[in-house]
Amino acid sequence: MDSADDVSQKRGELDRCPPGHNGRDVALCRLAAAFHRRYENNGEIDDLNEAIALYRAALELRPVGHADRASSLHDIAQCLASRFRHSSAMSDLDEAISAEREVLLSLKRGDPGFDASRRCLADYVPMRTKKFVAMASSDALGVTGVDIERVIRMVAFDTLQTMPTRLLHTPTGILCNRDAQISDFMGSERCKQLVSLCKSYDGDQQMELIRTEILGHFQYVALSHRWGEGEPSLHDIEGRNIYDMSLTWALGKLQTFCTVALKQDYSWAWSDTCCIDSHNSTEVQETIASMFVWYRQSALTIVYLSDVADTDSFVNSEWFKRGWTLQELLAPRTILFYTRDWSLYRNIASFNHKMDAVVLDELETATGIESRFLTNFSPGMDNARLRLQWASKRRTTRPEDIAYSLFGIFDVRLPILYGESAEGALGRLLVNIISLSGDISVLDWAGAASSRHSCLPASITSYAALLPAEEQSSTTSEGTSLFGAVRKLCDSVATSLVPRFLRHSPIPAIVASPIQLLTFEGLRSLYGSLTTSLVLGYLGPYAPEYDFHSLTRAPLPFRLNHGIALPCFFYRVTAIRLTGEDGPPLPSYKYTIRASGLRPVEIEVPNKIEDATTGALLLARPWHSNGQHMALDTPNEEQLLLTLGRPFHALLLMEVPHSTYKRIAPSTFITARAIDSASILQSRLKVLIVV
Repeated sequence: MDSADDVSQKRGELDRCPPGHNGRDVALCRLAAAFHRRYENNGEIDDLNEAIALYRAALELRPVGHADRASSLHDIAQCLASRFRHSSAMSDLDEAISAEREVLLSLKRGDPGFDASRRCLADYVPMRTKKFVAMASSDALGVTGVDIERVIRMVAFDTLQTMPTRLLHTPTGILCNRDAQISDFMGSERCKQLVSLCKSYDGDQQMELIRTEILGHFQYVALSHRWGEGEPSLHDIEGRNIYDMSLTWALGKLQTFCTVALKQDYSWAWSDTCCIDSHNSTEVQETIASMFVWYRQSALTIVYLSDVADTDSFVNSEWFKRGWTLQELLAPRTILFYTRDWSLYRNIASFNHKMDAVVLDELETATGIESRFLTNFSPGMDNARLRLQWASKRRTTRPEDIAYSLFGIFDVRLPILYGESAEGALGRLLVNIISLSGDISVLDWAGAASSRHSCLPASITSYAALLPAEEQSSTTSEGTSLFGAVRKLCDSVATSLVPRFLRHSPIPAIVASPIQLLTFEGLRSLYGSLTTSLVLGYLGPYAPEYDFHSLTRAPLPFRLNHGIALPCFFYRVTAIRLTGEDGPPLPSYKYTIRASGLRPVEIEVPNKIEDATTGALLLARPWHSNGQHMALDTPNEEQLLLTLGRPFHALLLMEVPHSTYKRIAPSTFITARAIDSASILQSRLKVLIVV
């Protein structure tokens, strides 16, 4: 269609959707897209301006939380970036960067549009300084002081993008946003000296010098503490000097924190009480998503222990029992602990208490965390079960926060949905861990099951029991990624699933194409197709089974809409006997179970198992071939027999309609073991859908 006709048609659609019509936002976006296409064809800036204005109107009808807001933000960001390329207006590029950041906050990895926005953001950020860097490094043009100052300003702006939005200026007691922070630096003697120095260096040396000086200037100290009554908020201190405000206990804490930071020769400080606009939901999302990084980037984190006297041990401090303080302990590289009267803990005048042997021993006692994690922690999904155990005895004021406080520790970006239950928030986190890493150790829990998913616990307290190393069902392998999981699944489909499935059910055409020719986006698309049209129809009655010699072909666990596809060794229950029937009713029931291929198993469950369900029961051993204490890429029969011969934590599953299974929650871990090598060789593995 001709671009003029396209615009005319879309304008007619908008005319048929007057203000108040429930389809007006869609019509606005369709017309905006038509104007953008016409701009790309003829280069007329008026068309681009019109597209941006229409997208702005559509965004007003798509507030935060609207299902289509992310796509509109991405579309307007592309238009703004195009206008920046046309006119070099920095405000357009800044708005495009802000829009793409909001998209990434509202989506999670795997959602449609996430990767496109991430790629665009990665393109936009370097565009901010490229023009000025070229100017500064060009001998032909000559470098003036004004040019260098513009480069410095741009580098400062980009540097501050990864830091907290607001910082307290410790010399003046004033809260500064990013513009104020940059203005403070640009007017400082340090900046004047930097401009002078830059004139004697070439472009590359200039940029290195500028970055070093700016990073040095904006080093900040972060505060970690327990909130008390009357903590000053952003609106309490904005535009005021905190040192001049009427003294309260909470304000005194903030003032002393800033003076301690100043005495340590730091000009900037950050506190989670007053440096965040808690009434701005978008900012709260960004803060929670960035909190781990902010503590990691701090030059120093000061931990204030208001309940520890000068001569006491901090082992029993309430600070070690709070949810958010776990990442505030693990993320910083440098920490100093202060007691109630703002004395250094035990008067240990170390530059970093994490490096002091006495303090480190007490930290291990207080937290149950090994020193190697305390001093050199990396966010991610390695040792997932252990990380959950660290958090299992901690608590938060808002129930959902016990899960949100772990997002940075696991390096995941998920929506913050205050108002959902703690169970729901934890469930989203656990499913994300399983689907992205394939780590099945998070299934090792005992207690009440989630009402949403029988495979997951209702509370993080179900991870409190520390697993004996020899009985762990699995450990995650390093470097397992979503791409690896999808590739493993696709390889399995290509070699064993597709030919058999084609005889039973339609399959998307993409599956029939050569797997090795697919790009990452193609694999992701295939993964989405499989979870909707292949998995539910195929992994039921037609699920393939893998024997002892074909375990490396089994797929990794992956997420479904209402369950988890879980590769498992399965053992049919042949007999179940209630033990200790006589006497008063107990809060749990103990059974002896016999299952094919296993030694007798003792279990304890909170609810009685009806006799009629025995035939529908099985014990399952989840399997993740990349995390079984051995390299199965080059399988060795002796090693594999040794691995499968160890005790393991089993899942008790009951078959329910549609060839799916529900987990029966145990009161304690179910420890099982194969009868002998012959039973191991006869065992079979298949993918079970657990809902």
